[in-house]
Amino acid sequence: MKKILVPTDFSPNAARAIDYAVQIAKLNEATIYVIHACDLLDTTFKDKLELKEEYNKTITDEAFAKLEMIRQSIEDTERILVNTQLYNGPVTDTVLLAAKEHGADLIIMGTLGHSGIKERILGSKTASVIGRTDIPVLAIPLEYEWSEPKKFLLAINHAHEATDIVDPVFDLARVFNAETEVVIFTHEDFAVAVEYVEDAKEIHQIEAVLKDRYKDIVIHPEHLSGQRFGETLDEFIKEKEIDLLAMITHKRNLVSSIFNRSMTKRMAYHTRVPLLAIPAR
Repeated sequence: MKKILVPTDFSPNAARAIDYAVQIAKLNEATIYVIHACDLLDTTFKDKLELKEEYNKTITDEAFAKLEMIRQSIEDTERILVNTQLYNGPVTDTVLLAAKEHGADLIIMGTLGHSGIKERILGSKTASVIGRTDIPVLAIPLEYEWSEPKKFLLAINHAHEATDIVDPVFDLARVFNAETEVVIFTHEDFAVAVEYVEDAKEIHQIEAVLKDRYKDIVIHPEHLSGQRFGETLDEFIKEKEIDLLAMITHKRNLVSSIFNRSMTKRMAYHTRVPLLAIPAR
């Protein structure tokens, strides 16, 4: 994770995402790309053209000045390389374009946390990016206060996902020297007895594969069950004092899974800890 993209709307929520990126970059010698998407008026038609151009110039000048303040503040205090860039267009499209242009390997965005109000711009856009990008997205809740993460939680569905797909989780765990809990979930309302047994066996298969692949990371396996995935996971996060939740996103038309794309997006609205959404290939 050497190139971190952080979109900002200059809100306190976005500032938390930038702060998290700075903490990673300090330990991992990464470069941060802070971007902003302007909503400029269309100047294709000549109607009130001068007013439109004046408005657009005011918007871009203000945004550029704010980006420059962010860059200078980080570089002066943390000695981290920061690039800034302005874009014009919808937020989600801009993030996807910028990630491709800069070769980003991680996107960090603010989200709403457990309030779940989808109408708030940055929160909904974060979930939208999670649903469309091929790059891991780290969503930072508004209520989150920075502390160095020491316990990660990876919610996994099947043993076949215990491949290099989950490398981003353990790359980040390695940066912070964090332990990682790995869980598989069985739904009590739909599972039959044999599925409990199969899931219990599978978590140990996952444990063996991951411990062999990531020998330098402390890994703890856990088999969870309950009637509601989100609530069960939330209780586990509180009990184990988890600092970061990681989930794998799947295209719903390709994989039928409780850890599908919509579930991860919903967790982006409700999680109280940072959520790392990893797109499956």
